[in-house]
Amino acid sequence: MADQFGAHKNGPTIGDNVGNAIYAKTGNGIVYNGAVRDLRGLKEMGGFTSFVESYDPSYHNPPGDLNTMIVGINQPTRIKQATVMPGDVVLGENGVVIFIPPHLAEKVVTTSEVVRLRDMFGHLRLKEGKYTAGQIDARWSPDIEKDFSAWLNEHINELPVPKEQIQNILKNRTW
Repeated sequence: MADQFGAHKNGPTIGDNVGNAIYAKTGNGIVYNGAVRDLRGLKEMGGFTSFVESYDPSYHNPPGDLNTMIVGINQPTRIKQATVMPGDVVLGENGVVIFIPPHLAEKVVTTSEVVRLRDMFGHLRLKEGKYTAGQIDARWSPDIEKDFSAWLNEHINELPVPKEQIQNILKNRTW
């Protein structure tokens, strides 16, 4: 992760050479608040994932134009309005990223599994016309909760969440 303050023209420090070096050392991609260059070379790496501000064919710090410098490695930084700490888990999809403190990662994953199942159930029942969007988007009534629990039990072997996790969800429900 790096904060290049959204720099575009004369800002890209990451092209296919630096991208290859990062990927070779970490097996990961980048979250970069600035422009990158050498798009074709970056895309050819395959597993290199990048979340960047923009693209520009220029390069960083042309002669006489020193506009940034490295002030630290593995230190807290900011990406736009988010403070990112070393070790944070990066979750990104469709050009959007969030940063999860490592001590909360398991809770985020578990909660997202519950939300995923509730969304699957809600979408199904909306398509069937059994409930309205207002009912699904609001706090569920006891009848909807019972229907959801029954649906989980009926489809426990078909759902994208492991059976053991679903059983744990049903056992430890707080809704």
